[in-house]
Amino acid sequence: MPREWRQPNPPQTTTAAELMGMDFEPTRWVIPDVLPEGLTLLVGKPKKGKSWMALGMAEAVSAGGVAFGVKKVEQGDTLYLALEDNMKRLKVRLQKILNGAPAPDNMHLHTEWARLGEGGAEALDAWLTEHPDTRLVVIDTLARIRKHGRGQNIYAEDYAALEQLLPLASKHSVAIVVVHHLRKMAASDPLDEISSSTGLTAGVDGFLILRRTPGSKGPTLYVDGRDIEEPTEYALTWNLNTATWTIEGEAEEVHISKERADILLTINRHGKPMTPREVTDAMPGAKYNNVKYLMWTMLGDGQLIKDDKGRYFSTNPTNPTNPTNSANSTNPTPKASPAVSGLVAAPGPTNPSNADTYAGNRATVSEVSRVSKGHPISCLCEECVPE
Repeated sequence: MPREWRQPNPPQTTTAAELMGMDFEPTRWVIPDVLPEGLTLLVGKPKKGKSWMALGMAEAVSAGGVAFGVKKVEQGDTLYLALEDNMKRLKVRLQKILNGAPAPDNMHLHTEWARLGEGGAEALDAWLTEHPDTRLVVIDTLARIRKHGRGQNIYAEDYAALEQLLPLASKHSVAIVVVHHLRKMAASDPLDEISSSTGLTAGVDGFLILRRTPGSKGPTLYVDGRDIEEPTEYALTWNLNTATWTIEGEAEEVHISKERADILLTINRHGKPMTPREVTDAMPGAKYNNVKYLMWTMLGDGQLIKDDKGRYFSTNPTNPTNPTNSANSTNPTPKASPAVSGLVAAPGPTNPSNADTYAGNRATVSEVSRVSKGHPISCLCEECVPE
């Protein structure tokens, strides 16, 4: 006798009015404005410092210190899965980052972990349950934690690669950061630089992209995600001595300030007023239209003064032989001229920034480990070739 067919119960829905009456806990920020709770990809090119960045974040959270040199963080337990390292190498790295500070006893490190789909997710769930004060988990790298794919449906496999981590991050209110690689080619959209199909980027909550685009003024950290109201790109500097990254500010503002500092330095070194064309010719790689526009902007901001011949000089010259420097006792007091424009009573700061250390230092960021051990740059021992 055939079974009687029963209509399934309709799914329970929530009305808009009911939703607006609900109370939720605010989003927890592990690193303010940079890393919220949830699943985040940290991506960058090989040997360019992403593992140092991840280790530095874990140490800062464990100690309740400052991340990226400027971001005060709340203290909590951390778990760092260094799946491409060993304990000896981790000790060398951590010693570098600590820079004499005591090692936190709530920073947990493992070099082996089961893959997701092979018990890894269940093991992480159990560990987080035993450590309820955990705020940050770092998995370095994606290739060592994702389950093996068959290559039949790349998008579906990439989307499912980290699918088990999403509910764990939500359940335990932690940030889970997974380290991954960028493509070799740059792209206008930073997300297009991630080495994967769009399935991987669709399956996570956020992104931290350590990049340096062609023609840029230095390394940047691009921050975007579901809990990030506005994507932000921060200018970074690399500290060779402590192997840590520091946020200088938003990249556009910092790099414009650097360009202004270069113009002021060029004019001060020249010792005489210069036209935008002369400044451009004295700055290798500079573009005339950009320099001309920026000098005009600096005139309005009170950083430059312009004479009746279209030549500019600094409001606060530093060259002692500069004839416009009224502070130099060897120079005559300049007479006021109606042809001079742009002078303001309190000129704004020129805001010179730290030099770009990303490209100016050795070929790879990872070489700081051999410097700290006194090894030659060409050394290829186990300690000197970290990720």
